[in-house]
Amino acid sequence: MSVSKNYLYNVLLIISNTIFPIITFPYVSRVLMPEYLGKVYFVQGVVAYFLILSVLGAPNYGIKELSKARGIGDWLEFKKIFTELFVMTILSSVGSLALLLITVQIYGKFYQERLIFYIFAIQVLFECFHINHFFVVMENHKRRLIRSFTIRILSLGFLFYFIKTPKDYYLYASLLVVPEVLARIIDVISMRKYFYFKNLNFKRHTKSMLIIFLYIFTIGIYGSIDTTMLGIMVDDSEVGLYTAAVKMYKMVLPVILTLGTVLSPRIIGAIKKKEKENIYINMDIFIDYCFIVGVPATLLMMILAREFTLLFSGPDFKGAIETMIIMSPCLGFLALGSFIGGQVLLPNDLEKDILIISILGVILNIGLNYFFIPVYLRNGAALATLITEIIVALIKVRKMKKLYKDYKLLTKDRVITVLVGIAIAYGIYLKVGYIRNFGNLVSLLTVPVIYGILYFSILIVLKNKRILSWIGLIKKRLHI
Repeated sequence: MSVSKNYLYNVLLIISNTIFPIITFPYVSRVLMPEYLGKVYFVQGVVAYFLILSVLGAPNYGIKELSKARGIGDWLEFKKIFTELFVMTILSSVGSLALLLITVQIYGKFYQERLIFYIFAIQVLFECFHINHFFVVMENHKRRLIRSFTIRILSLGFLFYFIKTPKDYYLYASLLVVPEVLARIIDVISMRKYFYFKNLNFKRHTKSMLIIFLYIFTIGIYGSIDTTMLGIMVDDSEVGLYTAAVKMYKMVLPVILTLGTVLSPRIIGAIKKKEKENIYINMDIFIDYCFIVGVPATLLMMILAREFTLLFSGPDFKGAIETMIIMSPCLGFLALGSFIGGQVLLPNDLEKDILIISILGVILNIGLNYFFIPVYLRNGAALATLITEIIVALIKVRKMKKLYKDYKLLTKDRVITVLVGIAIAYGIYLKVGYIRNFGNLVSLLTVPVIYGILYFSILIVLKNKRILSWIGLIKKRLHI
């Protein structure tokens, strides 16, 4: 399959993953309310640790090893690796399920929500059927898109038909689990010809998988510890309000990260060939984009936090407005940190360094949550996440600077971009009260347009090199 088609399927997959939460979350939040929505997402956050344990890093490790076998055309080796990883994850999924059930029985807070835990336990058991890495290696992105889109359409239909009252939160939990499990079972059945059970060697995978597992598990803790600690230290309503704020700002994040994913092969190839000029060129493309898009996205999320919250979550989630304002700056730091870690440090074989940075991030986040949550509740969790994201991003930047000492991160154009963005945001903030008289939807549609016109006009006048290059590229394509 051509690169252009694969790119198109990946873009469509990202778009579908972004649009569906925008459609479903406003309905779910209004029906389930903060308390019952919080119950579901609290359990989902806890179960996330057991899902990671179920697969032992096999999806990430599998992409690398299966790609090697496919690259040299050794299909027997390909089948053996695929089968070995599958068998190993079956055993780890059963073990993870047993550990989850024991934990639920022992810990009182979990036992109170045992029915939701049992529903998500089905996903833990069948996590071994997660063979997305197979389709990635086979470059079957079309199937990934069709599969994801079909699951989401079916879930959407069942959601609007069955979820009618807050007491239906058990059904909502089931909708998050059952369609995905059924799809994975179908995936495994359809790929059964690739199983090969002779002369298997499991031991050769253990060391590399362990390192990847530790890294992914650390990232998993980092991503879920805030909701887990909120649920344990406070209550489900706080989890619901906090989750509403997190989901809204994370809807924007893929827009920034997409370009990094697209540029990844170029950067990795340049790093392996030690072509510093090409490394810098491609790094500049993403980091310029991160500043140009990330700055207005962050500031607009802060200015329009009220409108986003009331329109997408409803008036019962007003408490999430401040939380969203606090968390919005995470966008830029998370995007920059993710890019440097995944597209710069990893290709330079610095897996252990990234693991250490992630562990430090987890320890810092847990410590900050422990002190902030009792005082500031959900806003404390948001503040802990923001401080952690800033520090982790700065550590990764420092690590990158050690690799590429002459690379300049804060260029004149990037500094000007930040200053212009803040200045326009402050001006709009002073006048946004007038626009709000026309309603939340009008504000949400009008403010970004006004901001965008002012922002890009000023940057063009100030001769921002990246924006001028984009304009030149558009003119060239349009033959102007």
